[in-house]
Amino acid sequence: MSGVALGEQLRFPLDAGEVEAYHRDGVIGPYRLVAPEVMAEMRKRIVDEIIVPGAQLEDPHVDYHDRHLDHETVCRLCRGPELVDRIASLIGPDLLIWRSNFQIKQPLADATGDEQRYTEVPWHQDGAYFDLRPPVWVSAWIAVTEATIDNGCLQVVRGSHTSRFDHDVDGTRHSFHQAVPTDAIDPDDIAVFELEPGEFVLFSEYALHGSGPNRTAEPRIGLSPRVTVPFVRVTGNPLYAGLDRARHAPDEPRQMGLLRGSDYTGRHHVVPLPC
Repeated sequence: MSGVALGEQLRFPLDAGEVEAYHRDGVIGPYRLVAPEVMAEMRKRIVDEIIVPGAQLEDPHVDYHDRHLDHETVCRLCRGPELVDRIASLIGPDLLIWRSNFQIKQPLADATGDEQRYTEVPWHQDGAYFDLRPPVWVSAWIAVTEATIDNGCLQVVRGSHTSRFDHDVDGTRHSFHQAVPTDAIDPDDIAVFELEPGEFVLFSEYALHGSGPNRTAEPRIGLSPRVTVPFVRVTGNPLYAGLDRARHAPDEPRQMGLLRGSDYTGRHHVVPLPC
């Protein structure tokens, strides 16, 4: 591919306007990853093989995080060219997936208070939770089920990625213990992303985001792959590292998957992916 422009190598490149919009707003989308009927089949496997068994565990983080490392369906979603090519348009041809996690929002009536059942997510920046150096990554939010205002779809504050907000700390919360007060946000800047199953959006590491409660009778399920580039140092044990959590000390490289290109630094623990 030497001498060929990156955009010409990609099946699903972003155009210049979309790239500009991402860097201006910190978020773009939605885009189609798979058809709703395909996602319906994938959802059944995800629920039967990951979510239901994970709910029986005392700590479901192990089952709900980093399943791209061992579950073929999750891997297929994270490696879809419709997703990977668009991320490559934003941060370059060499891409590593360093984390993925399910965003499971139980109905408000069923909420019990543990992290996976929080039905409302406060405003926060992911960069406040993870110590990547330098902090360069793109997150996707993939709708496994329909995501609507009623069930607590993703909301992002446009342009917030250019600032680092002070987060209040509430140690009583099992997760999202760091949050930005709502009075720091201009409601006119909030973008609401209602998604069909199989659609996704992309957002920056410092894009301020959150979501409302799930007031429906069914769970709302999303999947968030986190993708970075080889020059970024990723520690071995970030918060809720899932399957990789017990395998490495905090300062050791964690398992990562190569989505495209190469690890030109040679310093990452790259493992084969199951798809």
